[in-house]
Amino acid sequence: MIGIKRYLSVLMVLGIAIAVSGQSVFDMPKLFPQHRRFLAEFVTALQEKNWLTAEVVARSAVKIFPNDANWHYNVACVCARQSRVAEGLEWLEKAIRLGFKDLKQLQEDADLMALRQSARFPELLSLARQQAAKGTRNETLNAALAQPLFFGNEAVVTAENTQWEWHPVNGGYMTSLFAFTGARKVKPEAYAGPFADLIRPWLREGSAAGNAGDLYVNRDEDRTQVAFDDFPLLTPVVYSEDAQQSVAHVGMANGVFSSGITPYATIGTSAVALGSTAFWRSIPRLITTEAEADACAFRLAQQNQLYIYDASVDCSEQQDAELLVGHSAQFFATAGGRAPAEAQKEVEALAELLLAGLAAMSPETKQEMLRRGALVPTFQMLVRQHLKGVNDYCSAKAHPLFFDADQIDGAAFVTAAHRMRVADLPVMFQVAARYETMPRQYVDYFDAPNSERISDTPWSIKRVIRGKEKTRKMTVSAVSAEPNVTYKWFVVNGMADKIRIRPLVKNGALATIEVDYHGVYEQAGVKRRHVDIACVALRKGQPASQPCFISFRYLANEQRVYDANGRIESIDYRMPETGAIYEDPALSAFKNWRDDYRYDAAGKLKGWERTRADGTQQSFDAHGRRILETSSTGEAKKVVEVKYFPRMHAVDTDRATLVIELLQADTERVSTL
Repeated sequence: MIGIKRYLSVLMVLGIAIAVSGQSVFDMPKLFPQHRRFLAEFVTALQEKNWLTAEVVARSAVKIFPNDANWHYNVACVCARQSRVAEGLEWLEKAIRLGFKDLKQLQEDADLMALRQSARFPELLSLARQQAAKGTRNETLNAALAQPLFFGNEAVVTAENTQWEWHPVNGGYMTSLFAFTGARKVKPEAYAGPFADLIRPWLREGSAAGNAGDLYVNRDEDRTQVAFDDFPLLTPVVYSEDAQQSVAHVGMANGVFSSGITPYATIGTSAVALGSTAFWRSIPRLITTEAEADACAFRLAQQNQLYIYDASVDCSEQQDAELLVGHSAQFFATAGGRAPAEAQKEVEALAELLLAGLAAMSPETKQEMLRRGALVPTFQMLVRQHLKGVNDYCSAKAHPLFFDADQIDGAAFVTAAHRMRVADLPVMFQVAARYETMPRQYVDYFDAPNSERISDTPWSIKRVIRGKEKTRKMTVSAVSAEPNVTYKWFVVNGMADKIRIRPLVKNGALATIEVDYHGVYEQAGVKRRHVDIACVALRKGQPASQPCFISFRYLANEQRVYDANGRIESIDYRMPETGAIYEDPALSAFKNWRDDYRYDAAGKLKGWERTRADGTQQSFDAHGRRILETSSTGEAKKVVEVKYFPRMHAVDTDRATLVIELLQADTERVSTL
């Protein structure tokens, strides 16, 4: 069976592009999360050897993705596991005709044993060999054709020049192909963007690249819009009618724009907020809260797509705190507009400054930057270097959550972009979590399983703190393909006396981070819910690179008390008398109880007492089981395992109202101790 490891390895190797029969490529951003849910359910069923459930999931996936060879193959496997040979052979033939041609897998997969004993199997193996001889491309996939266009003309995203690509780690995204075939002549004086007095002479002497070949994409239906006439030959990206009907043109970016060889320099903007009920959020909060969105944002950033998103809705006085999960160097966030017009103006100003930086770069440096996929790291570095009043790049002040064009020394920024040479491009490096102890569901926390790990991308690591331990520990690494690189780790957000960073090797490539519980805290007049630690790469004689971030998010809908020994005494999840405290429902459901923890004489956890808002009480043992009976000495004698599941409350559009509650229920697993 394609199964767990095999299924992922196939996808990693192929980088599959999907065209779904009867569906538009623009439907894929909405359909792809459904695939990920099917995959998670399928993997669980495989682990439990529940072939019937696995078949139901695989058949459901085939209905949504009728041209996906791997899902057809999985149906064949689960049919074979249930000794339905004829049916399994039919599904296997469909899979092969759709492009499944892994001969080794067909000959060795234990799940196909029943099918290999059939007289018809050699015929299917021969068909697979014929398919393999045709090449590696799946004949059912759409082959996007590059749209020819002149610099400065509209680049239209259509079903003909767009395909859907996806990767199990980096997520799904669209790729639209454009081929520039020429440009009208434009005089240097036509440039009228920011700092034209600096950039025009460079354009005249040919030492600046200008904006020919640069793309601008708007993803809020033109609420934000740069002044195209000020940037000669800047090419606007627009979406075809069918793309708009699928709502593929609004919100978080979901596409790469490429020649087929090198991704184009792209500056994009969006000032929209998403949703109006429980899951309302800004685009930056969406990206920093959901693993798939974070992976997609990273993939786009790797391919020269630099977006500016407004996060004002998550920084309003109504919420009394900033609501993001943590920092990100994959995009720029702004948050200066109480009114929509103010927010849009701030996004536009930053976008135009970045376009000026692109125009100012030398042609050679810009070309190499794009070839490396280094636009985002380069401009993240340049912007942070030129924030006003910043003297130390390795300080919190150089790495704010939100950016304002007025706080950037624009003249110095475009001058630095112009003077940058290939040797000055930033070190490309990645971070990873090497070791950490994850909390146990139903003992250390009660929300969804494995939900402390929000996301891991090569540029960011994000965790939501659920475990009851006072100190969260993580060993992290930084690595670059370039030689003679050192790394520096430092705190961007958080209380210095509660954070300890200890490099384990001389160059800083391996370090241990310890963060004591923060909860909601105030820093620089702003209430924060996350701790952020940055890492930058250093190369002798060169400025520091863009930062990568490690973020720990604390939940606001709980109040914790630790004793002098650092042991948890209590966690109160109940709604305070002062009213609801908003917490992102994607991170945590409302729990209407308080837990008080018990320890034995040696300090070992014995369990906890749960008190609900109505005063009722329950006792739990150290394994999270509810105690039904106790012995004469007060020890647990009979226990029952419990489960937790979320339930929607009466829907209320008031954003301060919690609408998802976590409910507790006994299972049938009763034990006598």
